[in-house]
Amino acid sequence: MRTILGVSSELSKALQRKDQDFANAIELVKNCKYILQDMRDNGWDTFVSQVSSFCDSQNIDVPDMSLIFVPRGRSGCNTYKSTNLHHYRVELYYSIIDMQLQELNNRFDENMKTRRGTL
Repeated sequence: MRTILGVSSELSKALQRKDQDFANAIELVKNCKYILQDMRDNGWDTFVSQVSSFCDSQNIDVPDMSLIFVPRGRSGCNTYKSTNLHHYRVELYYSIIDMQLQELNNRFDENMKTRRGTL
C-alpha cells in the first residue's frame, strides 16, 4: 500500500510548495490520477509479484489466492465467503486506489479547475 499512497503523497508535497504555479499543479493532479488509474487497471500482477518477493525474502507465508479468505478474530459463520484473491484485490487494493481517486475527484472537478481555496 506504500506504493499506492506514495503517489498521492508526492502530489501533496508538490502542491504545498510555495513556488508551485497553477498550470503545473493541474498537470500534477492529472498525472497522479493517471498513475492511480493505471495501477488499478494494470498494476495488480506487478503489485502481487512485489509483495510475494518481499514475503519470500522475509520468510513470510503468502496465502493461496484460490482459498476462502478467513478474517482474523471473527467467527466464520456470519461472514461473506470470498477468496483470498477477491479480498486482497477488490476489498483492499482496488478500494484503496478508489478512495485516492475519489478524493482527487472531490477536490478537483472534471475540467481540472480547482474549487475555490483548495489549491
